Amino acid sequence: MKPLFFMTTVLMILILTLPAAALGKPIFNIALLTDDSREPAYQQMAVNEINTLLKNRYTVTYINRKMDPEKTTDDTAVISNLMEDASVDCIISLGLDTSHALVQYGSYLKPVIAGTILDPKLQGLPLTPEGSSGIKNFNYVQAPFDIGKDLMTFKRLYDYKHLAILFNARETRMFHTLYSYFGKAVAKVSPGATFSIVEIAADDVEKSITGISSRVDAVYVLPLFLGDGKDKQKTVIQAVNHRKLPSFALLGETHVRMGVMASIAPDRNINAMARRIAINVLDIADGQDAGTLPVMLSRHNDNFVVNVGTFRDIDYYPSWSSLSTARLLNLEGSQKGRKLHLRGVIREALERNLDLQMEKIDTAVQTREVGVARAARLPRIDLATAMNVIDKNRANGGVTDPARTTWTASGTLSQTIFSDDILANYAIQQMMLESQRYQERATLMDTVITAVGAYINLLFARSNQIIQNDNLDVTLKNLDIAKNKATVGSVGASEVYRWESERAKNQISLNDAYRDLQLARMSLNRILNRPIEQRITVEDIEPATAIELLITDPGVYQYLDNFKKLARFSDFLIVEADRNLPELKQIKETLRSREREVLNKKRALYLPNVQLGGTVDKILDEYDVANKTESDLDHPWTLSVSAAWPLFTGGARHRELEKSRLQLRQIRMEEKDLYNRFHLQVRSNLETAAVSAREIKLSQEALTAARKNFRIIQAGYAEGRNTIADLIDAQNAKVNSEWGAQVARYQFVLDFLDLERSMGQFHFLDTPESKTLFLVRLQEFMDTTP
Repeated sequence: MKPLFFMTTVLMILILTLPAAALGKPIFNIALLTDDSREPAYQQMAVNEINTLLKNRYTVTYINRKMDPEKTTDDTAVISNLMEDASVDCIISLGLDTSHALVQYGSYLKPVIAGTILDPKLQGLPLTPEGSSGIKNFNYVQAPFDIGKDLMTFKRLYDYKHLAILFNARETRMFHTLYSYFGKAVAKVSPGATFSIVEIAADDVEKSITGISSRVDAVYVLPLFLGDGKDKQKTVIQAVNHRKLPSFALLGETHVRMGVMASIAPDRNINAMARRIAINVLDIADGQDAGTLPVMLSRHNDNFVVNVGTFRDIDYYPSWSSLSTARLLNLEGSQKGRKLHLRGVIREALERNLDLQMEKIDTAVQTREVGVARAARLPRIDLATAMNVIDKNRANGGVTDPARTTWTASGTLSQTIFSDDILANYAIQQMMLESQRYQERATLMDTVITAVGAYINLLFARSNQIIQNDNLDVTLKNLDIAKNKATVGSVGASEVYRWESERAKNQISLNDAYRDLQLARMSLNRILNRPIEQRITVEDIEPATAIELLITDPGVYQYLDNFKKLARFSDFLIVEADRNLPELKQIKETLRSREREVLNKKRALYLPNVQLGGTVDKILDEYDVANKTESDLDHPWTLSVSAAWPLFTGGARHRELEKSRLQLRQIRMEEKDLYNRFHLQVRSNLETAAVSAREIKLSQEALTAARKNFRIIQAGYAEGRNTIADLIDAQNAKVNSEWGAQVARYQFVLDFLDLERSMGQFHFLDTPESKTLFLVRLQEFMDTTP
């Protein structure tokens, strides 16, 4: 028994491990009817599906037969040859033209599948109650598109009057069929509208587009060029947008992402067609009559998508109500403008921010104030000239009488020899200038923080809009699942209504996100002193365009490793803040100015003001006089030195001294409070920044887990293993995790920039030498035992 058992086991292993060819799998030959314009993508998709389903049972081979669309008389001959070819087991057509040719052939000696049928009724095809053709050996796959519904949806977006249907010029067989079909569809949807079919030639797209009549105000885009023709399809769409024409796509989201304004076709339509062909081929290979196989596809719910960027390109904006159930693609495209990155924003803010410009003017004004105070210490010289005329009674013409008309000049010199008021004012104005320079430095640093905050807030808003838009998309898909489950009776209508409610709430969140994006954009424009409505395209914070934060230096980041290092690092930053903070230096200057003011008030009680003065007069000429004034008498002069003490001012000077002392005391208290507040700010900002650094990785882990959990719960919900509450909770958790991950990235930059601001210097603005010295001081401080 044992030898027999061993031989049997070996034989079974050999059988299981023999290659498929050695087992003699039957060969199934398929003839593919294609034309040059359409087959690459759809054909490859269908072939892949067929190979996947049949590979374990059949060896599938393919024969390609291309049909020339310009020689329709050869159609019958090509198909007849394939019908008579004994090596061909099945014929499949994969285009509108080739499928139409196969339909018109009429009788079928072997199994055939017309892979693309636009409308069975229009093309004269029967449909049995069982969902098959009922014609022996003939099967067709009805395209799951609904052109009538497309045109109705398009009409709600834009009230077109003359619609252009873009059609591939090589598909000549279907021209009259499509013309008839669209004629009926347009008449039903918009009785007052007209239409025309515009043929687009693959070899001259630009010329074809010029064939669109000036009467056309909207365009319906058919899938003109598939496979390698995607670039040409995109060229057509861009040309339509250049003409400022609203457009709608038959194919779905793929063409909307290329620039078509809108579509409602589910993306899975083409995949579903290829899968139906493959399933029917398997049944045919197994011996079933093609005429009994299904022709219909499982219909998916609408995928209503609009390209918001196209609105701007064509300068047309539908009403919000018409977009209430749509997914919005390329939302940022609607606000495209000059690109900005973080470093560019900071540079532009430092050049253009109005608050900073006004602060610079204040510094310039204070510089002039110093000059005015200095001028009071210098001599003052005045020069005056006068022409004097006296009456005739005093000018009688005698020898000793004055002249009737005299032209004189006089000069005056005044110089303060000593005045503590002047000296104090000059010193105080210099201190105030230094204080103003520190204020300008503080404003510059605040401008950086404000600009970066506004920029990141715009990134926040953009990310939130994307997250909310994606969340709405997920909700629509969940709504589809609920509708499908309700159709088979596994859930009640209430569950569908619940998802309808979720869809409405998600739409509200998306609207709020869009509003926040506009507000963030306007805020950044204001800070950069741009037109408030100017469009901006912001780049994400990437290494190539971001600023160099202090914490990105490994020599600094290591001190966030544990609590002890962090505490010691905090002590170092306090020292650096005392060294660098302009606010602390500013209050020191204010304190010095108050001390000088107190000294001035004390000196005013006993020090005099000493003045030097002098005048000289000169008679330049005399008229109507017998004898002019002698030359040694015509320039009298005086010189004087005076000193003055205020003996009694009603006690005003003592009161002013007391007031100045109180103000000095107040400034000292403010200085102490300012130190406390900035030291607290340094330590709290460091704690916050350290947490931000750790939260980036944690938020990514949370996001990964939330996404995995959501996919599991969504699949379980579709299969009936999870409830709607489970799925809503999982979806909300995913949204919150997505938002948290974005917040962690951007908050990291904000928190560490706030830390640098609180210590009074920005690492990215420092010179290489300053950065090196900083690291040296840091290392020495950390190596010192506290």
